[in-house]
Amino acid sequence: MPAATDTRSAADRFEFATTTLTFESEAGARRGRLYRPDRPSSSPVVVLGPTVAAESTFGYPRYAERFARAGYAAFVFDHRPVGDDGPRTFVDPAAQVADWRAAVDRVRRLDGERRRVVLWGFGLGGGHVIRVAAERRRVAATVAVSPLDGRAFARGRSPGYLARAVTAGVRDRLGAPLGRSQSVPVVGGPGEFGLLPRTPAGEAYLDCIPPASDWHNETPARGLLSLFRYRPLADAADVDCPTLVIAAGRDDLVSPETAAAAADCIDDATFLRLPVGHVDPLGDAFETAVAHQLAFLESVVDAR
Repeated sequence: MPAATDTRSAADRFEFATTTLTFESEAGARRGRLYRPDRPSSSPVVVLGPTVAAESTFGYPRYAERFARAGYAAFVFDHRPVGDDGPRTFVDPAAQVADWRAAVDRVRRLDGERRRVVLWGFGLGGGHVIRVAAERRRVAATVAVSPLDGRAFARGRSPGYLARAVTAGVRDRLGAPLGRSQSVPVVGGPGEFGLLPRTPAGEAYLDCIPPASDWHNETPARGLLSLFRYRPLADAADVDCPTLVIAAGRDDLVSPETAAAAADCIDDATFLRLPVGHVDPLGDAFETAVAHQLAFLESVVDAR
């Protein structure tokens, strides 16, 4: 029998190692997972953070591993929890953007060497990276996958949904200081209110959760009020680095036209619309999505 042939491209054959990396944010010490490629130590660093109410294990290691095998370092981190031991599912865009800034500052001089930094975000994280890149923080490139804008998300919801969300949010905001916090499901069950609809986005979201995860399907309701006011894609015109915007053509959370409009505002943007659902780039459409991303990065950020 002839020897098996390795069909992977040369850029996908590098080994990598992982280690824990800490950084200081406004809320204190945070940590994430650093993927180091078997390449020169000054390789660019791709910073990856999670989407709405998610954790860094929800499909992000798969991207980090692929980037590391292509010669990039990759740093995956979680957003801060509520308090010292509260849930990381709390939706606090302002605090999460502060975590992104701190993570970028930490890896920019990794191992004492100046590094080029690539921002990578999916969903709400895709909105966060547009906002951080718009601050002109010497970003080498940005990749926004199925970017979620809070205001656009709210506009796509029914009046009944908004009424229930705002009512729960106000009650939680008033009750939380008195120890009477109110949570809502991140993904609602059949006939149940949830931050995300059950189908199709919610089911695909739940499919990304690793079996060993201790993640709980609930989020403090007051976070919905902050989410609905959050407009990161409005900052797109201030982004001055090469940017890849990937829209999900069958996105049931935010219209793909929202992502297209943001890309149109960026001088050096590449826009791609895939015929997939919102969460599919983390799941069934991973191979297609990551291939486009690696081709983009190769063209604008040399990993060598």
